[in-house]
Amino acid sequence: MDLMALVRPRRARYEEAKKAKICSMLVDSRNRILRPDLIDTPGKPGTLVGSAISPGVATGRVRIVNDPLDLFETGEILAAVVTDPASTPLFVGASAVIVQIGGVLQHGALCAKEYGKPGVSGIDIHSQLKTGMMVSVDGNTGVVT
Repeated sequence: MDLMALVRPRRARYEEAKKAKICSMLVDSRNRILRPDLIDTPGKPGTLVGSAISPGVATGRVRIVNDPLDLFETGEILAAVVTDPASTPLFVGASAVIVQIGGVLQHGALCAKEYGKPGVSGIDIHSQLKTGMMVSVDGNTGVVT
């Protein structure tokens, strides 16, 4: 049995996956990336479209949080690559939540719903947002403006 014949295509796929800037929301059994239908926002530069994970609308200043111990002020919009139980206290003071990775059953989405905060996922926070930016988060449609 030629094990390298099995490994080569898998290694090629692995190398392609390592280049990805954002994690896919959903991949089916045939390795196709499934994406939600995008909302048509012609003529609105700066509009970011992700996936709605918690309903509501809020406006505030973005705070990109890379560590649960990072400074975070009440009323800011929590922006993180992903959240975990250690970041739960940040949701209390957040006006909204933006996460890069995860869907409706991810920790950030569940906490946002529990605390009644609007939430959007699927936004590349490090390239599209900066700490201090004023944005509006629409958790009903998945749009950040």
